[in-house]
Amino acid sequence: MSTLQPTYTDDIFKLSIPVLAVDIVLFTLYKDQLCVVLVPGRNEWAQWKLTLPGGIIGRGETLDEAADRILVRDTNIAGVYKEQLYTFSGHNRDDRGDVISCSYYTLVGAQAFLSRIDLTKVALVPYDQISSDTVAYDHAHIIQYAYQRLQWKMEYTNVVRNILPLQFSLRELQNVYEIVLDKTFDKRNFRKKILSLGMLIETNEYDTENSKRPAKLYTFSDSELKIIGIL
Repeated sequence: MSTLQPTYTDDIFKLSIPVLAVDIVLFTLYKDQLCVVLVPGRNEWAQWKLTLPGGIIGRGETLDEAADRILVRDTNIAGVYKEQLYTFSGHNRDDRGDVISCSYYTLVGAQAFLSRIDLTKVALVPYDQISSDTVAYDHAHIIQYAYQRLQWKMEYTNVVRNILPLQFSLRELQNVYEIVLDKTFDKRNFRKKILSLGMLIETNEYDTENSKRPAKLYTFSDSELKIIGIL
């Protein structure tokens, strides 16, 4: 990870060239809701509103290095799944000047998230409560785009592994799919489909805390993103 720090101030917006920035949509599950991590606006143009973790790319940084640095700076999160989302370059994105945002989305499991982040410094906002009234710039639009990408990815890959603990029950797995995709699945059909894909490995462990009847725990067979055609 780069240790470089941006040397720019708001004076850069006085130049006649576009500014390149990175914005990050960090999704996690909290209290059975899909949530996005937001931070307080850092300048007068974003006062009283929340923003995505983001910032101007430092001199000598790659996009990935900038994204990693910003994640650590704003959320204390590192080493998690992230994916480039889209480049937003519309006019009037930022009142200070022309800003091109290379956006990312990232997924963090609830346990890892809560163990690393300081909830007094960030806002954990349910996705369905995000709007342009409370989120600065065009960040509500970026979040909406990221959510759509996440839903698509959930339907044909094993990306869900990045938001679950290492071991989980089939009930927990189904719950994540239902929350993110905003739909209900028949329990029997869901389990039959999931188990037929070969993406899970049955462990010898059982969940004895969250169920009256101990539930088998599973883990994912692949540690990397894989296309499997789930739904």
